[in-house]
Amino acid sequence: MGKLDFWFEYGSTYTYLAVARMHAMASRHGIEVRWRPFLLAPIMVEQGLTQGPFLPFPQKLRYMWRDLERRAATHGLPYRQPAHYPPNTLLTARVGMLAATEGWCREFTERSFALHWTEDIAIGSDANLSATLAALGRDASRVLSQAQSAANKDLLRAATDEAKALGLFGSPSFVTRGELFWGDDRLEDALAWAQTG
Repeated sequence: MGKLDFWFEYGSTYTYLAVARMHAMASRHGIEVRWRPFLLAPIMVEQGLTQGPFLPFPQKLRYMWRDLERRAATHGLPYRQPAHYPPNTLLTARVGMLAATEGWCREFTERSFALHWTEDIAIGSDANLSATLAALGRDASRVLSQAQSAANKDLLRAATDEAKALGLFGSPSFVTRGELFWGDDRLEDALAWAQTG
């Protein structure tokens, strides 16, 4: 069975398309996926992108929203442009890190992204976190407490450092058999590469 690391940032727009497709596609290809949340902002700041890749550029931002709509339609995915951009996703990333440690990151990530991108319940909001954790049958008080622990914060920092060391510069990114693939439009290529090992 091929293996693939799926590196993602909860605040990334195009990552929704990969999150919504990853499990079904990887299962069809017989690929084992490790869901790897990380923080993209520190990496982008080092690149001089203090406001991200879209906010400073109105034309690029307009294009991104329309492109997401088109690509979601192409893939048959539900899509609703969220009212708030960019969301504050730090706490969600910390919960995602805890979920990755405990083995329920995929389910948490799929649900939190779906609420954000189909129901306009913003990632990072109390409403999104509480609804997601409730849907997964998780004890919200325990999860939020452990997510904010020093040990879990350290794990997220370490994951971000690892992403940087691997040469990641955006989300979604896929690493398999020593190769880096960036962008939702490279998901198929990454899965094919994972199969050839």
